[in-house]
Amino acid sequence: MSRTVTLLQLRTDIAAQADITVGGASTGRYPTGVMNRLINQSIQRFRERLSTEGATHLLVATSGTLTAGPTSPYQFAVLDLSSVNPSVVRTYGVDITLSSSSIIRSLEQVPFTMRSDYGGPQLRSEPLVWAHFQTRKIALMPPPALAYAYTVWYLPVLADLAADGDTFDGVAGWEDYIVWDVVCRLLTRDQTAAAYQMATATRAEVWADILRAATRVSSAGGAHIGRDSLGQRGVLRAVGRKGRLPPP
Repeated sequence: MSRTVTLLQLRTDIAAQADITVGGASTGRYPTGVMNRLINQSIQRFRERLSTEGATHLLVATSGTLTAGPTSPYQFAVLDLSSVNPSVVRTYGVDITLSSSSIIRSLEQVPFTMRSDYGGPQLRSEPLVWAHFQTRKIALMPPPALAYAYTVWYLPVLADLAADGDTFDGVAGWEDYIVWDVVCRLLTRDQTAAAYQMATATRAEVWADILRAATRVSSAGGAHIGRDSLGQRGVLRAVGRKGRLPPP
């Protein structure tokens, strides 16, 4: 079930669990300005961790058309996402649409160290793989021979919560991780060893519960697909060399 939690409520919950009193915007041992910064840092970290684990709740897409050929002076094509709004934190998937058949193909992500392993458009007309070139730039290899349509799935930048009424938008229970993550940082600052150990254990339990639920959002099971001994996965295991499914 979705749930929004205000910045004020997050600060109140953190103060209750850490047994502290939050002061003014810039005064006292726990000023609201510092608390807000810790909360926003925790939210950003949570979003990246959750997305990296395979949960797709927070991803958005941007689409466009590729430019044919390599991007000078490189041997690969560069897909520049610098102007995308909201901006990119990290890319999680690249799809292209083949012009001749309108088939959508998801490209495989590879390390940037493999940037020269796929030759050029003389070997293949469409890209096979992608790699991060920079945070907002993607290398496509081999470079496309045609102007294919593309869709990029990415984690967007989230504006910091600033006003007390600004909300952390998530699923019921997600706010518990933010609360306990900030509590752990406060206890580290206060050098309270016993309380810190209990807080980190609680944070780990909360994270495990969130992860179990977030990566299992349908009756089909988890978000991760296992590979067989030949390195194939999903329905491809049942498809023969000629692309036909075996008889039932």
